[in-house]
Amino acid sequence: MGTLLTVALGTWVAGNAYAAVRVANSGRNAREDRTPAAVGLAFRSVTYGRALPAWYVPGDSARPVIVIVHGYGGNRTNNLEVGPPLHRRGYGLLFIDLGYALGRHHYGGGQREANEVAAAVGWVKTHAGVPAVLPGYSAGGFAVLAAVARGTKVAAVIADSGFPGYRSEVAFRGHTLEASTGLFPLLYPLVSGGGHALDVGYEVKDRPYRTPTLIIQGAADRVVSWRNGRRLARLTHGQLWLLPGVGHTTAFRRYPVTYIERLVAFLGSAH
Repeated sequence: MGTLLTVALGTWVAGNAYAAVRVANSGRNAREDRTPAAVGLAFRSVTYGRALPAWYVPGDSARPVIVIVHGYGGNRTNNLEVGPPLHRRGYGLLFIDLGYALGRHHYGGGQREANEVAAAVGWVKTHAGVPAVLPGYSAGGFAVLAAVARGTKVAAVIADSGFPGYRSEVAFRGHTLEASTGLFPLLYPLVSGGGHALDVGYEVKDRPYRTPTLIIQGAADRVVSWRNGRRLARLTHGQLWLLPGVGHTTAFRRYPVTYIERLVAFLGSAH
């Protein structure tokens, strides 16, 4: 019996450690072979936060600026196509690179990324003088929700194919229970250079979440659990748009017109 317990304990520790190392050391994608000009947008290169690069597309001075946040393994080129239809509605755009994607540091487990999102929101306030809207995709959806849950003030949040934290994602990928990932956040700072694995549910426990939020989730998502949609909508008191037959971050590609109409209607109601 003692041997079995030792093996089980070792397997648990090793599994959590392996997951922490993989998450912390992956996700880099500094290759950028196009700019907003590729989709017909006039832009200028700017920096925000700690000299992180972004592309700014000015919009109507009466409209918020939409800060588009890429996912894990992506960069600011990934969601360029969503920009033109939003810009035609008068919204300014800020396409940002997060630091880990450029190899500036390890992936921060949500903590560093939430801080960088907050810095981008600060850039909008300082340089555009209008509120920001935060759409994020996959891990970018997690980052924008974590940023707002930790106190970043924005007009609205849109999380497309997001998740509440990496414990749920590790459990989903490993086909195990989330309870088995309890060691993950304890090990994470040791392998990520001091990053912390945040959880949106934990962050909203002691801080009221009042930002208008739209959760977009494909019911055919195989990268993250589609059940995240309901969980995130409950945590944020947000609207849930659950799309049958839609995969991971593919809602815009599948239904481009409906997608933009839904976003614009949501932003109108948020104002």
